[in-house]
Formats: sequence, C-alpha cells, structure tokens
Amino acid sequence: MTGYGQAQASGDGLTIKVEVQSLNSRFFDLTLRVGRQLQPHEGLIRKRSQEVMNRGKVTVSAAVAEDGRPAAQPKLDLDRIRQYRQLFETVQKETGVSGEINLDHYLSQNDIILHHEDEGDDSAAAILAEALEQALAQAVSMRQIEGANLAKDLRTRLEAVKVQNEAIREMAAGSRHEFLARYKARIEELAGAIPLDEGRLLQEVAMLAEKRDIEEECTRMASHCELFSGYLSTDEATGKRMGFLLQEMGREINTIGSKTNSMDISHAVVELKDELERMREQVQNIL
Repeated sequence: MTGYGQAQASGDGLTIKVEVQSLNSRFFDLTLRVGRQLQPHEGLIRKRSQEVMNRGKVTVSAAVAEDGRPAAQPKLDLDRIRQYRQLFETVQKETGVSGEINLDHYLSQNDIILHHEDEGDDSAAAILAEALEQALAQAVSMRQIEGANLAKDLRTRLEAVKVQNEAIREMAAGSRHEFLARYKARIEELAGAIPLDEGRLLQEVAMLAEKRDIEEECTRMASHCELFSGYLSTDEATGKRMGFLLQEMGREINTIGSKTNSMDISHAVVELKDELERMREQVQNIL
C-alpha cells in the first residue's frame, strides 16, 4: 500500500531529515538514498524499515540538513601510514626500483587522514533513528487509512460474490427438473423404436444430472466467502491467505462454468470471475 512520511530530528547542533515513500508491491523492496555522512548507518535504516514496513516498494531518503557542530580536527591514521611504509619498502625490494619514499607517496593515499564522519558518530545514529521512527510512523498511518478503504471495497465486492453465488444456486435448482426432462427426452429420441427399461433410463438420467450438479461447488463458494470475511475483520497479516483463498474460489467458479449448460449461469460465472479478479488485484497490496 502507498504511504509517505517525512520527519527531522535535531541534537548537538546536528539536524537530520528523513523521507519514507511506499508503493504497492507483493514483496519488500527497499531503496536507500543516504548522504555520505550517514552511510555508516545504512544498516540501521535497512533493518528498521523492513521491520516496520514489511512489504511494498519502499524508498528511504536520509541526509544531514544542518551540521552546526564544530569541525573536528583531522587526524592521521598512524597505523595505516606504517602499513603503507612497509608496503612501499616491499615494492622496492621485490621490483628493484630505487629512490626515496617521500611525503607525496603517502599523501596520494586518500585514507590516511580521518575526519569525524569516518570514525562513526553515535549522536548522529541516535538523531537519525529518531527521525526515521517518526517518518516510518507517518507512512504506516497513511497505509492504515488506505487499508481501511481497501477493506471497505473488498467487503462490497465480497457481498456481490455472495449474492451472485446464491443466484447461481437458485438458477441451478430451478432448472434441475427441466434438465432431467430434457435428458430423458433426448435419450428416448436417440433410442427411437428400441424399447427402454424405464428404471434403467431414470438411473442413467440421474447419473448424467449428478455430473452436472453444482450444489457442492456453490456450498464451498459460500464457505470460502465466510472465511474471507473473517480475514477482513482481523488485525493479523492475512494477505497471502486471502490470495490463496481467492485461487480456491476461482477453481470452484471454473468448475461451475464447465458443468453448466445454462446460458444464464454461464453469464453469472463470467461476472463472478471478473469480481474475483478485481479482488485478487486488491489483495496483492495487503500484508
């Protein structure tokens, strides 16, 4: 479900701004857009975002909006310098290249001078976490509003499925006697002058009618509808179960369509399939 949140937090002269955007997606897909100073804290953003959002195409942007802290004095990484010196001397020894190792060789390495953001900033992490929590909370709130509207739409469509299913059941029951009479007449027509055993004839007609009967499918459809309604009333994450249940409902409808030779029922089946497809599209956005 879609959602958006924006927040900023400040402390120790530092202000961090965070934006969270969420779009519909069946899975969790996170994109981070983090400023250089906050890159050491990407793990914090990734972990918390997945815990809260769980599903959707989520983009989190985080950057330092204002840094009023006094500039930290740059420091030399002496251990790293010693490592470079040993490396340079090894190169000379192995290659036979002569010459002095001077200051330029060290200054050409961009990792011997440490700045405050390179050392890991605990205060920045705390401020970032505060802004992130606020932005995520806003995005979740927006999702919940959309979720309520989505549930309302699904209930309306579910009711339409229930009504259509009962209509199919009634049409099938009303045409059962007509169906039996038509099959009996057709068999007698095909038999022509051949004498038929009335009991055997009725038995064969009943077997044919049994193969065309859709009462069980309609009953299972009604049961699936009740279960789906229960999913809509719970606070649990039921998106996957709803998707599976809609697949089962689709199978029942396909069976009804394959069994019937009633034009009215066939039309109702088409409408039911259309309603179920719309529900399936909506359910893909539910956790």
